[in-house]
Amino acid sequence: MQNKEISIIIVNWNGLKWLDKCISSLQNQTYKNIEIILVDNASTDGSTNFVEEHFPKVKVIRSTKNLGFSNGNNIGISKAKGEYILLINNDTWVENDFLNKLVDFYENNNFDIIAPRERRYDKKENFNDYNTTIDIFGHPVYLHEEKGIQKQSLYLTGVCLLFSKKMYLETGSFDNNFFMYCEEVDWFWRLNLLGKKYSYADDIFVYHEGAGSTGSGIKYTTFLWRNQNTLQMLLKNYALYNLALILPIYLLLNVIEFIFFILIIKPKIAFSYIEGLLFNIQKLNIILRNRKWVQKNRKIKDSEILNKMYLGSGKLKHLISSI
Repeated sequence: MQNKEISIIIVNWNGLKWLDKCISSLQNQTYKNIEIILVDNASTDGSTNFVEEHFPKVKVIRSTKNLGFSNGNNIGISKAKGEYILLINNDTWVENDFLNKLVDFYENNNFDIIAPRERRYDKKENFNDYNTTIDIFGHPVYLHEEKGIQKQSLYLTGVCLLFSKKMYLETGSFDNNFFMYCEEVDWFWRLNLLGKKYSYADDIFVYHEGAGSTGSGIKYTTFLWRNQNTLQMLLKNYALYNLALILPIYLLLNVIEFIFFILIIKPKIAFSYIEGLLFNIQKLNIILRNRKWVQKNRKIKDSEILNKMYLGSGKLKHLISSI
């Protein structure tokens, strides 16, 4: 079962405090045919020196600037020798038989890409015992099956993913226009359109802290990246007739949210909506070129994708669940 080499890609930005446990857990796997590649996005906390000193077998790729999550993974994958790719966040760890179980599941099921379930870093509880989807405006939604909702996941969380390098490159990979956030949603939307199959492996776990590099809470950069990425995701992936219906409503909702943040005196958050729009205008030629490729190669109609989406407001659902 270990004849296929796995290239494990870790994108890191100032994640020094996580790297010892993460890399140690990967090097201690019972599955030995692996290489570990750390792509460092110009960390200033000594991450690369620590890894080179304590884990000399890890291939370290240093970037002189922060290239973001998508570009970092794409650089790592371009240097990968393995037939299989495992993307994994730096604020994670796994048990020793993790790769054996994951590869066994992958090779004995008809899926193009799989992900383990997440548990909290301290092992106390499950992290994502839900299905992951988006609303029609691209906002992530987490649907708990125990509440009677049976929708299939539209995407798998990007914390840890296993797939073949060949499939990744053939489906266009993560979009380098996505600095951080929604890059896996965009890719999975495309995978859906291309007819690819995917699944969570329910009995295999990755232990994840969450927001290990970015931190939590309401942050300007979080809003900026999401405002940049959500719009281009809609522009690329919807068929023209649905885009013509949804885009004006999406932009109207952005105006309402802009006014809301102005009223609660968060001008920087408010102006992230304008910056997100300007980003898409500046990158429009690239976005339209990517859209042309997606629409030319798609095999699945929007109606099938919409069946996997949450038809309410994901932002409102998120707000209510957090109260």
